[in-house]
Amino acid sequence: MDIAFLQTDAFRNLANARLEFHPQLNLVVGDNGQGKTNLVEALALVTGRPSFRTLDLSEVRQHGAARTLLSARLRGDAVTLGVVLADGVREHYVDGEKATRLAVSRRAPFVFLTARDLTRLTGAPAERRRALDRAALAADADHGRTLAAYEKARASKARLLALRHRFDADELAVYESTMAETGGRVAAARRRAAAALLPEIARQAARLRSKARDLALDLVSDLPAEGTPESFAAALHDGMREKGAEERRAGRCLVGPHRDDAVLRADGVPVATRASSGENRTFVLAWTLAELSLVAAAAGTAPALAFDDFDSEWDPEVLASFARALPEGGQVFLTSARPDAVRGLPLPAGVLFRMTAGRLSREGILGAGRGEGSGARRAVRVGER
Repeated sequence: MDIAFLQTDAFRNLANARLEFHPQLNLVVGDNGQGKTNLVEALALVTGRPSFRTLDLSEVRQHGAARTLLSARLRGDAVTLGVVLADGVREHYVDGEKATRLAVSRRAPFVFLTARDLTRLTGAPAERRRALDRAALAADADHGRTLAAYEKARASKARLLALRHRFDADELAVYESTMAETGGRVAAARRRAAAALLPEIARQAARLRSKARDLALDLVSDLPAEGTPESFAAALHDGMREKGAEERRAGRCLVGPHRDDAVLRADGVPVATRASSGENRTFVLAWTLAELSLVAAAAGTAPALAFDDFDSEWDPEVLASFARALPEGGQVFLTSARPDAVRGLPLPAGVLFRMTAGRLSREGILGAGRGEGSGARRAVRVGER
């Protein structure tokens, strides 16, 4: 799968245009604030992913526009994806027919690596939960629906708890029953995902020349380490009963998968507390390669990768190893402030673009470096021989 073109209309600062892409490497360069990250965000939204910048999608709409339209053509499948963003509305389409976000995301397997991921291992647990859920979703299409049902029931329960003791206990029981049933399935899916991720992260970390040994990915949870969806559901139901009085006093949900964390350890110690910032970034790259591997196995094709600001604060040797480890045949989108950012990296052939004030223009071609003895490459201006 690769994206042949992206059509944008009223999206952030991007000019309304049809943007055509190379099936292998697409390097987008430009100064800060020109729209490079906006392009990556547009790719995420049109392929069914959440924005990595905002929960309020009204922020992406250009001032004065009634709605935002994005469409993308998938070259291999000859399928057109579309999304309409308006006030409180996000509607996806496949060849003009309405579709779910899940259906769209499975038609266009994609992995995104952005500035937000830099703190995946050291920041709040939410980012690690999201990364774990993406791995779970790659193996189980129902995981997204189950997780959404759990979060909806949790939000409803939290709304009642915020009323303190002035609510219908029977209504609360309905929400807790839904949380227990869906939460049990979420718990089982996350444990399967963690078990699948760990060996891949370890393998990819070794490819990136990490010296860390005895890696472990521990799921820190209110629920048991092992079990079935049914036993996890029973444990969650018991936990909510035991925490009931405390939850009423606190006015919020105090037990469940929404509190999960995934802790990567080396030699029994969390890498977030022991590793340097450079080593932490190496593990983020290893996790990304692991996600690419799992998505490829599930989709039966190499997923596309979008890596925003890819050469900022990354070790050049680690980046070279990362580039060498990318799956063959996967389309790659890279953004950088420097046209020579890919020099020396073993990446496939592609095109150099420049983003200026929201307008993307083709500036040159990039010679293939993968398979060459030195791995070197150079940017070639249009018309250069």
